[in-house]
Amino acid sequence: MVALLAFALVAQNRPEPDWLPVLDAPRNLTHVLEIAPPAHAGPKLEVRGTVTQADGKTPAAGVTLYFHHTDARGLYPSGESPSGWTRWHGTLRGWLKTNAKGQYVLRTTRPAPYPGGTEPAHIHAYGLASGSRTGFYFADILFEGDPLVNRAYWDRVGRFGTRPYAGMQVRKDANGVLAGRWDFKMPR
Repeated sequence: MVALLAFALVAQNRPEPDWLPVLDAPRNLTHVLEIAPPAHAGPKLEVRGTVTQADGKTPAAGVTLYFHHTDARGLYPSGESPSGWTRWHGTLRGWLKTNAKGQYVLRTTRPAPYPGGTEPAHIHAYGLASGSRTGFYFADILFEGDPLVNRAYWDRVGRFGTRPYAGMQVRKDANGVLAGRWDFKMPR
């Protein structure tokens, strides 16, 4: 009960909206992001994809993407003295900017589901169009075959407008890295 009360008090100070960190992107970003693994690294993961305009065809160049996810234990590692967004999103986070063809590469570790099996493994993704100051959400990147991606999950997240999908397929490449492709479409 004390832990629940402490969580409720801490959660009250959480800044909103959740995409705000996209505005804190460093300058001189490239289309490749490598998130340094923590002590509980887990399997290496590389996600490649393209961001397109709302038409689903035209490449969206210069879009800032912000990602964050859990570690191999399903936790958001926050470092020694968490402050700012690391308190909420952990240290497995970062930014990149799509290239002229709208392409990006995310190199990280595969996240795990939240402890207790309450949420499937996922990577949060947010975007910011070139020249804009208003970020937006993309649907979380889920993993194909995760048993927690079920009807109860879709019923819960569907209220936010997320439509069901199978999740990203990942396969081990020649180097043993889990490799997947995930494309994003800009909102209208």
